[in-house]
Amino acid sequence: MSNDVPSATGPLAGLRIVELGAIFAGPMVGTHLGDLGAEVIKIEPDRGDDVRRLGSAKSGVPLWWKLVARNKRLVGIDLARTEGADVLLRIIARADVVVENFRPGKLESWGIDYAAIQRVNPRAILLHVSGYGRIGPYRDFPGFGTLAEAFSGFAYTNGQPDGPPVLPAFPIADHVTALFGTQSVLAALYERQVSGRGQEIELNLYECLLALMGNMAINYDQLGQIMQRRGNRSKFSVPRNAYRTRDDRWVVISSTTDSVAKRLFLAIGRPDLADDPDLATNPQRAARADEIDGIMAAWIRERSQAVVLETLRAQHVAVAPINNIAQFVADPHVVATGTLEEHTDPDLGTVHIPRVVPRFSRTAGAIRWTGRLEVGCDTRAVLAEVGFSNTEIDRLADAGIITVSAGALPSQLLSPRSRKP
Repeated sequence: MSNDVPSATGPLAGLRIVELGAIFAGPMVGTHLGDLGAEVIKIEPDRGDDVRRLGSAKSGVPLWWKLVARNKRLVGIDLARTEGADVLLRIIARADVVVENFRPGKLESWGIDYAAIQRVNPRAILLHVSGYGRIGPYRDFPGFGTLAEAFSGFAYTNGQPDGPPVLPAFPIADHVTALFGTQSVLAALYERQVSGRGQEIELNLYECLLALMGNMAINYDQLGQIMQRRGNRSKFSVPRNAYRTRDDRWVVISSTTDSVAKRLFLAIGRPDLADDPDLATNPQRAARADEIDGIMAAWIRERSQAVVLETLRAQHVAVAPINNIAQFVADPHVVATGTLEEHTDPDLGTVHIPRVVPRFSRTAGAIRWTGRLEVGCDTRAVLAEVGFSNTEIDRLADAGIITVSAGALPSQLLSPRSRKP
């Protein structure tokens, strides 16, 4: 690896990942693996991944890109050209995992199917990510996360009972799929220790989101129930809702267990409810949900958020504030636990971003650098590492098959620091 790249120390240090594709689901697999120490080589066309042009920017610097492209070495290759595909295969020959999220068949159209990968590297693991999968009548349809959130039934169940289906404010299908993809890669790497062989893995956005939605499918299968929008209420846990406080803030309460509900009734000065045998279980309370919600809403709207939280937490009631991001960042627990880290970015200066999840006691992952702006800033170094001569690299660059940028990582990177108030 180039001397400009800080050494990885996470549990996946020593693994090499080749990341193909764009936007979120596939690239976020690379992000998660890179956070845990893997070397991630991101392949881009000369225009770069479209995430560079998505979302907010500061002084022309794309902020989402800074997160998604962290810990990644950037290599520019025109894969639509035969020689570009050959360059990629030479990189893959020294890799452990390939992650791609093109539309099914795109990679194969460039001559980079799994058989070609196995010829150069029988131990390579290939993860495919797509909207609807690689078989079936919808395989060739565009597969963005928004479509998966609608198609899977997620959006239908989200929102108020008398309102329309609600799509999430962030790409949840992509991020859920990325977590499944990371899990799948790690499982395949474990199996490879036994067999010595790589394999293909296939994931699609809608099935990953469906797997997140609990008992929705089995309830329909066995009872014919179609999950409906319930707002912030739960059919199985009462009281469970979002409540407005006197100072126009919000709290959420969850009474998943009967003991929590009893403590809640005692905390608001209603021992009659705590001792009512007709309210002893969640099914009983669900039958009187409107009544109980009215009692809770009236008690909470007479008090500030701080008083509600202090009173209920003192009795070990399951309660939390509904934070916006400014409130979350300032929360004393977030500050004390170092949930956000301070990093020095060459384009933005000081930035505060979420730390790596999970936390390891011995082999902690790390954000070694945030996403860099120059397409192909690591092309020369990576190709040299896999056996290309400077003459070959210059020829490929002159022919437009690869993109080579002069940009490089700063030689000194500050260690991350927990964000302080």
